[in-house]
Amino acid sequence: MWVLYLIIVILLIIVVIQHLNAKKVKGQMELIEHIKNNIYHVSEEISKMEKESQVYSIVLEAAIALIPNASKGSILILQEDGYFHYKAIKGYSEQLLNITLKKEESFLYSINNFKETAIIENPVSFDENVVTKEKMAFLIGTEALDIKCTLSSPIYIDDAFVGMINVDSTEHEGRFTKDDIRLMNHIKSEMELALKNFEIQKKLRYMAHYDELTGLFNRRFFKKIFSEELNKIKRYKHKCCFALIDLDDFKMVNDNYGHNTGDKVLRIFADVLRNNLKKTDVYARMSGDEFVILFVNCSIEEAKNKLQHIRDMLIKEKVQDITIGFSYGICSIDPYGELDTDSIFGCADRAMYCDKNDKNIRYK
Repeated sequence: MWVLYLIIVILLIIVVIQHLNAKKVKGQMELIEHIKNNIYHVSEEISKMEKESQVYSIVLEAAIALIPNASKGSILILQEDGYFHYKAIKGYSEQLLNITLKKEESFLYSINNFKETAIIENPVSFDENVVTKEKMAFLIGTEALDIKCTLSSPIYIDDAFVGMINVDSTEHEGRFTKDDIRLMNHIKSEMELALKNFEIQKKLRYMAHYDELTGLFNRRFFKKIFSEELNKIKRYKHKCCFALIDLDDFKMVNDNYGHNTGDKVLRIFADVLRNNLKKTDVYARMSGDEFVILFVNCSIEEAKNKLQHIRDMLIKEKVQDITIGFSYGICSIDPYGELDTDSIFGCADRAMYCDKNDKNIRYK
């Protein structure tokens, strides 16, 4: 009789365990579905963004919201200088964005060389052993180490390690568990896909907006910006000038020295523009050896002086025995007149050919 009773008890235990496991599985599935829904919305937001800082911030916010006991966090990205730079923080002083970390100062590097997610039980104790005294004092002073536990996970895009995401708990009883590691890995894999999609979109935006050879705005994007700037000129009555530029004897450079040398001349010219124009000025490569500049808040005399300065700078930038020169036409934009794009281009184009003809006459 007691054997039958024991069997019944065992069967009941099995039924209860299966029921609890089923509830646990259901709960995990619901949690995963909840995470997917949240990350779907995050991915939608990321697709609309153009700045990496915004992307990292929204990724960090989502991770902290989804992982139980997480109240703070940060994202660090490994840059070309070999240091980690803080790109997003939550719950910390903005001063933290000014600090950089070596690989050796990372817990993940010491424990698994950035291979997988890990829990740091006592972040302060670890930092005391690997971080310099000056940096440690800075971290303590900004309350960056006022945490009890950290969940740290590497970020990979196309199998390349790019950085880390850390979520932190400030409560003794809020320590992370192995379940949190699994949860972080699921979140992270979804986030890595979203970040990869953002990188693809960023490259496509760059290709749509910039000239591949020089890195300047291309014709299409300049015309869009130019139209917007004309509306501002009309509204705020700014004095602005538009210049159309054509490099001198560029066809001869390509014919006599080859297209590689011609490309180098174009890149040097673009660099001189970048280094000698204001951030508020707008400039672009329109096609071939033709460039444009919109001088914002600038009189025509000031614009001519800037163009002469650019000519002077180019004299120092010889390619082989080639002196890079250019002809230009400049047009003052009347904020009280009809601001027609084609008319402004036409005015500058006519002036530019006058400049070319004057040079040809002088050198004959």
